[in-house]
Parts: sequence; structure tokens; C-alpha cells
Amino acid sequence: MTRRQVVLALLTLQLIGTILLVIGQAIRDINNIIFPLSLATTFIIAGLLWAYWRGWEQAGIVDIIIVTIAVGIGTPDWLVRPYQGLIVLVPMALAQILGGPRWILISTLGLLAILTVRAGPEAGYITAYTGDLRTITIFAFIVVSMALSRIIADTAIRNATENARRAEEARARADAQAKTLEEQTQTLQEQNRRQQQLLDLVAQLETPAITLAEGVLLAPVVGPIDDRRAESFVGRLLEVASAQRARLAIIDIAGASNVDERAAALLGRAVKALRLIGCRVVISGISAELARTLVASGVSFDGAPTVRTPREAIALHQDLIAVDA
Repeated sequence: MTRRQVVLALLTLQLIGTILLVIGQAIRDINNIIFPLSLATTFIIAGLLWAYWRGWEQAGIVDIIIVTIAVGIGTPDWLVRPYQGLIVLVPMALAQILGGPRWILISTLGLLAILTVRAGPEAGYITAYTGDLRTITIFAFIVVSMALSRIIADTAIRNATENARRAEEARARADAQAKTLEEQTQTLQEQNRRQQQLLDLVAQLETPAITLAEGVLLAPVVGPIDDRRAESFVGRLLEVASAQRARLAIIDIAGASNVDERAAALLGRAVKALRLIGCRVVISGISAELARTLVASGVSFDGAPTVRTPREAIALHQDLIAVDA
């Protein structure tokens, strides 16, 4: 139950109790002071219940004060001087629930003050609760225990509230971090996608395959030839040649800067792969200096015809077609 539900239930029980007290006192002795006191208390508690239900939080404190005064005045005389009665603990019990340690002390001192005044000078202002050291000790022990239990409960509630607040803050930070990580992940994915697009574009620019005529492709090689470029070159050339059903692929190496034994082997792989799909290969663009380098290093292109320009490669291809026909 929430604190509001507890207070409403307690005020309701008090209202029912005072109504029963009014009825019982009316039947027993309507002229006794307890009857008008109980009747007034009933109306006051009913008003406090209505006020608290409407949102007035101070109704609980007012209830402590009213009950303390009512118990102090309404306690029978024989429970003021000769004997003790548990009824004097009612205001402190209410203060423990509705107020707090401070209001427990205020209710206790207020009740004892009223009872002391009622005891009068003929009894030396000594009541049944202050005339004996053992009684005072027990009474004080009960009141202090109530105050300590409320302090412990309030401390536990504060700690629980603080822990809940910290947990909520930690959850909020975790949610914010998760959201940040998600945004960073999306950003990285977008960057990776764009980077891959750039790499694909670079690969296409590095290894272009130009259609010169129907069934004829020109694949110029520009710059150094390394393993990555060779793999990209072979893959791209095979893809385009297969898609266009090319009959001739002209590999022009006039712009290549490092056609050595390894580079020639890489180009040889392209020649073999193109032949496997039924495409003839011609190597063009071999300069005099490059020819001396290839001869000196013993490099060949595995039987692929070599010409000086792509135009000669096309003419050679046309001659081969005429011969086949």
C-alpha cells in the first residue's frame, strides 16, 4: 500500500471508531463529557478525511494534534492518577504513522502536559505515568522505540528512493550510451557503404573494359601491376567479357609501369581465364624498351598474339575470323 492509502485507511478507521464511541456513549450516559467530545472529534475527523482525500497533506498532522488533545481530555480520571491506560499510546501511534519522530515527541509531551494539568495541585501534578520511576522508564522506552522505528523506516525509504533514483539515472545513461552506440554504428555502416562504393568505383576506373565494337573489348592497363590490381583486373574483365559474349579482348599494356616477370604471370592468368570462356586475347602496346625488358627476363604471355596498337589487334582478329570462315 502507498502512504496515501495508509493514511486514508487510518482516518477511515478513526471515523468509524469515533462514531461507535458516540453511539455507545449516548446509550450509556449522554450527559458525560465524553459524548460531546466524541461527537466533536467525529466531525473533525470526518472533515480531515475529506480534506486529505481532496489533497490536503497537512490533515495527518492536524489529526495527531486533535487526537492528542481528545485523548488527554477524554481519558477517565482513574486512568490519569491511580492507574495507567494503554489509551495514552494512541496519539504516539498515530504520530508514528502520520507524522514522524518529531511529532511523536510533540504528541508525548503534549499529552503528558494535559494529564499533568488534570492531575491538579491536590495530587502534586503527579500522574500515573510520572509518579513512578519504572513507569516513566517503560513509557519513555515505548515512545523512544516508536521514534527510532520511524527513523529507521524513514532512512530505509530515503535509501530506497536514492537507490531508485541512481538506478533510473544509470538506466538513462545506459539508454543514452546505447542510442549513441547505435547512431555511431549506423554512421560507421554508412561510411563503410560509401567507402565500398568508392572502392568499387576506383576498381572500375583502375580496370576499365571498353567496348570497341561488337564482341571486341579493350582493357588498358595503366600504372603499376600488383596482386590486388591483378585480381580486380581479371575479375572485372571476365565479368564484362562473359556478359557481352566478347570474342576478342585486347589487353593494352602501353601505360603499365612495371611489367616484370611477376606482372607478366598475372597477365597470363587473365589470358588463360579469358580463353576458358571462349574469348581470344591479344596483347598490345609493347614498346621497344619493354620488349627488351621482357626478353631479358624471359617473360612471355603464354602464346597470346602481340601487336603494337589496338587497331592492329582488331585487324588481326578480322583476319582470323576470315580464315576460320
